[in-house]
Amino acid sequence: MTLIDFLLPLVLTIVFEGAVALVWGLRRWDLLLFVLVNILTNPAAVLLHALFPGWAFTAALELGVVAVEGLCYDRLGYAVRRPWLFSLSSNAFSFCLGLVVDILI
Repeated sequence: MTLIDFLLPLVLTIVFEGAVALVWGLRRWDLLLFVLVNILTNPAAVLLHALFPGWAFTAALELGVVAVEGLCYDRLGYAVRRPWLFSLSSNAFSFCLGLVVDILI
């Protein structure tokens, strides 16, 4: 895997989920937390997905990402409303748009 294999998904994730974060009302510290959390989870998810392809593992991996991010927003977020629902919603949105991008590329 090359650096672009990690950077492109990370950038797209931050853009896609960032749109959800802004609509959700995240501001200042919570937006920084959002970026840091995605820098933590996205490259690991990309690597694990490359090592273990398949829908069952991908589903489990995505649920793990939702759990880690939800926990971070819940414990460290300053004013993230419904942090677990935000994590689930933003990741579901990003995952679905990622599938569309993957089809188009």
